[in-house]
Amino acid sequence: MDDTKSELALQSTSEVDGDGEEVVTAHSFLVAQADLEREAAEVLPGKFDECTYDKGYIRQPLYACLTCTHPPLKYCQGASSSDSTEPAGMCYSCSIECHAGHEVIELFTKRQFRCDCGTKRLLLPAEQGACCRLKSARTMLATLENANNVYNHNFWGMYCSCDKFYVPENETGVMVQCYVCNDWYHDSCIGQLPSEDEYDDYVCRECVSKHPVLRYIDSTMLRYGRVEEGRVSRIEPATSAKILDTPNENNTDEPVSKRARPSMCRLRRDTSVIDSQQPFDMFLADGWKSHVCTCIDCMREIEANRLVFLVEEDEIVEPEDDETLGESLYESAMKQLRNMDRT
Repeated sequence: MDDTKSELALQSTSEVDGDGEEVVTAHSFLVAQADLEREAAEVLPGKFDECTYDKGYIRQPLYACLTCTHPPLKYCQGASSSDSTEPAGMCYSCSIECHAGHEVIELFTKRQFRCDCGTKRLLLPAEQGACCRLKSARTMLATLENANNVYNHNFWGMYCSCDKFYVPENETGVMVQCYVCNDWYHDSCIGQLPSEDEYDDYVCRECVSKHPVLRYIDSTMLRYGRVEEGRVSRIEPATSAKILDTPNENNTDEPVSKRARPSMCRLRRDTSVIDSQQPFDMFLADGWKSHVCTCIDCMREIEANRLVFLVEEDEIVEPEDDETLGESLYESAMKQLRNMDRT
């Protein structure tokens, strides 16, 4: 919440009487209170009374606390820190309930991540009780770590291949998120991009290089971004003479572990384009996931590299909607009074 706006709103609740004394009227107070509540609702739209820890490794909006964690020297923005810590991430609720008043940065959506708040990686300051406030009875978490969480420079506020600290008001261009690693890239660092209506998802050159199975997606839904001297210099459609544009016949509503797996790969047919040493980015149109091969070899690679989201539903677990959103403090109080016993 903007402190200046809050201060102005509070100042507007007072008037001066005939003796020069400030008097707060009920009407002006309620107007100012409504403004503050409306502003708070825009910033905090969901409930924040439950940590997502027990939901396990999920795709969810994440946050990092730079008060409770300290970056290594290469990522320090101000004075260097002599007590650098491991990076950590937390859910939406913990960012509010446990880290209010701290330097919290938004990491946006990441998948296969379990909330670190209250674990060995992310303990609150001793004066605040150390343990996560939403899991205060589970002190044993302080000795545990979420072994399957993956961390990168985003947890120190850095993004893109340029390793730049993200300050929203200073950004002048467009940032594009990689569908696989969830890092964000400046359009100026990527280079040439297709028009917005030509692609829905972007996969960075680092992920394409790291996961060979991605290089074998061959479809008219795909465009290659050929990289020269560190930037995409030209966009090319998938040009294999043996493109197979029919989607997987498997029922994608069925868990991948129960699907029948073809023994012959649908995609590893003409590898002359994708096996070249020149790096490339991938720009994919809506529906491209139906063209990911699920043969035995491809699925073995997909599962080994934690890429099952390529062939299964990839839902985001969002904070639960707050049913009281839009209610004023007065309305909430009256509702509670009406529900009280009158005996």
